[in-house]
Amino acid sequence: MNGFQNAETGNLWIIGYGNRHRRDDGIGPQVADRLKLRFGGAGGVNMVSLHQLEPELAEDLKESTGVIFIDASQEPLTGGCSFRKVLPVSDMREIVHSLTAGALLGLTQLIYKRCPPAWMVSVEGSDFGFGEGLSEAAADNANRATLEIARVIRCGLFTTTFIQGLPA
Repeated sequence: MNGFQNAETGNLWIIGYGNRHRRDDGIGPQVADRLKLRFGGAGGVNMVSLHQLEPELAEDLKESTGVIFIDASQEPLTGGCSFRKVLPVSDMREIVHSLTAGALLGLTQLIYKRCPPAWMVSVEGSDFGFGEGLSEAAADNANRATLEIARVIRCGLFTTTFIQGLPA
């Protein structure tokens, strides 16, 4: 067992999503890619970068011990990023056009009768126009988010204590 896998993290999923062709909207995949480089194939930690959330992920999440979603935010955030708990959404009308983190969890619950605990890491962006690459401010916020998520993984903080410390 390596230093990143333990009974607490088990089968942790990190899912970064957003549109890389809309500048700062690509923060989620950018952070997930950085974490993938940092942790490589560390057992018990699965990392995915996507344009948008997909219903097929429900099958992967059914056995997960926890999920951290990463997405860009247009809202100002203290320190450039924030963590918040994500609850499953039971109204499946929400998935008609796009799938939110809550709807994906709700789908997982509906199909597999199980839903892992999950958190959203929102990372502040400022330029959502067409183009590639992050703005300077978003790159700084992405670095902070990467370091914070890495600390959570490395220190085994994805535990009940960590969970209770996050806002509902």
